[in-house]
Amino acid sequence: MKLDKHRVMVLVVLCLTLAVLLAACGRREIVGGNVWALGVPLAGLSPEDAQRTVMQRIEEIEQNPIVFVAGDLSVEVPQSELELVLDRSGMLSQISTHIASKFPLIPASFLTKGDKEELAAQAESRAADLDKVLRKIADELSRSSMPARYGFDGRDLVILEPIAGQIVTPEDVRTALSTIHGSEIQVPYVSLLPVESEPLPELTLIGEFSTPYDITDTDRNVNLKLASDAVHGEVLMPGQTYSFNADAGERTEAKGYRWAMVVVGDHLEPGLAGGICQVTTTLFNAAGQAGLIFPEIHAHGIPVSYVPPGLDAAVAWNYLDLKIRNNTDKPIVFGSWVEDGQVTVRVFGGELESTFHLEPKIIAEYPAEGKNPGLLVETWRVEKKDGVEVKRTLVVRSLYQPSYPDPK
Repeated sequence: MKLDKHRVMVLVVLCLTLAVLLAACGRREIVGGNVWALGVPLAGLSPEDAQRTVMQRIEEIEQNPIVFVAGDLSVEVPQSELELVLDRSGMLSQISTHIASKFPLIPASFLTKGDKEELAAQAESRAADLDKVLRKIADELSRSSMPARYGFDGRDLVILEPIAGQIVTPEDVRTALSTIHGSEIQVPYVSLLPVESEPLPELTLIGEFSTPYDITDTDRNVNLKLASDAVHGEVLMPGQTYSFNADAGERTEAKGYRWAMVVVGDHLEPGLAGGICQVTTTLFNAAGQAGLIFPEIHAHGIPVSYVPPGLDAAVAWNYLDLKIRNNTDKPIVFGSWVEDGQVTVRVFGGELESTFHLEPKIIAEYPAEGKNPGLLVETWRVEKKDGVEVKRTLVVRSLYQPSYPDPK
């Protein structure tokens, strides 16, 4: 009986020894804990695989744009501006502190549980003009508080809720950039309270007009879009006068304007910002439907292709302008779009008791051999109530020179 017990004890010791030896032979090292580095998970990877994964991630971050985020604002900055370099040895050192031994009988999930732990990398920008880059990022991530204001949902006018402002400084960006967790960097900011304001009145569509454009005329269409953007969202309070020149400013190549055909005297020739008069023309007609008045309006030297004579509105920096006065008791808002071959302007304001339209009348023709005749045209704003004309007001008298057939 004693001998049997002795044999059992020996057998147990042998089994335990064998188990230890097998475990020692089968043990391998992995990254333990719920560890992430630069946005990628490392838990359960071998040290070699973890290091390789992190090095690939560092190269990816150093070669692609970085997104800086503050609140609901963000800005993407290319690496050509940042020249960012991450601390590789520091990342490898951090990984080494999370290595655990896994035995064959222990599942990897047992060693990779726990709260998520993110490893960050020290970063250095080698950009020569880093201060300039930091200021640019800070400006993009800052904004003033805004009161309730008019905006657009598609082509519908909406009233936008007040929003809080925020301030980001270049030093905030510098601090956030020094230690990063991935290709998106959270930047601290100081919040500003929203601006309190009186409720805005609801407005309705009171004028709309569209004109066609050639979608293949790329340079001209760039000009159309820039001019349209200048008009879009403009708000005129009661009694206020809108000036296109004051709104759009001087048209320059630095602003993106291109060379396209413009009317000069009795002919067309290339000119900077050619085509923008189509936007002012469309605005003129939409505002005419809204019953607004025009302290300044000019026709071209010859008729244009996109509206009949008397319905065009020419502009030229510093001497030809389109001015529109809000003669109503409610705000007026312009919406402008250049899409799918149509320039469209919508005018929103208070409900109107009357309807309005612009009516051009040819008063005289001046024949010229081989050309379209010159024209004298009067443009009237006609007001109707319940379908009956109640008022007719002269808006502009336009003299067009003789022109070659089918001017474009």
